[in-house]
Amino acid sequence: MVAYHWPMDDAAHIAVGAVRDESPAMIGEVRFVLFDAAAYDAFSSDLAR
Repeated sequence: MVAYHWPMDDAAHIAVGAVRDESPAMIGEVRFVLFDAAAYDAFSSDLAR
């Protein structure tokens, strides 16, 4: 599965990394809106690291 023609695993890694790189004081809440099980699995895997 891909996001905007980009591999989902890589997109998840980039998105999760960008959030983790920010100061917790700058972010109150983050929601990743995922539309299928493949996206959920990719993000879940990256968030577990």
